[in-house]
Amino acid sequence: MDRILSSSTRNALGFHSYVSMLSYNDANTATILTFWKDKESLKASEKGVFTNAITKVQDSLERRPRIENFRVFSTELFQKTE
Repeated sequence: MDRILSSSTRNALGFHSYVSMLSYNDANTATILTFWKDKESLKASEKGVFTNAITKVQDSLERRPRIENFRVFSTELFQKTE
């Protein structure tokens, strides 16, 4: 899924970045955070980028991924260089 998202989001309108996280407790669980310019870009990605990505891997999934939307309150994602 990570490879599919990496290639399909690069040219998606309004895409900024994503973070893939694997669960320590369940080897079959991953969380993918995506960052979009605006709500319109996010909504378009749900119908395009993510629908296509899910279709490509659906045979490997136990259940359909759950999509949940959040607003960013604050972040400290980037490493500081000295």
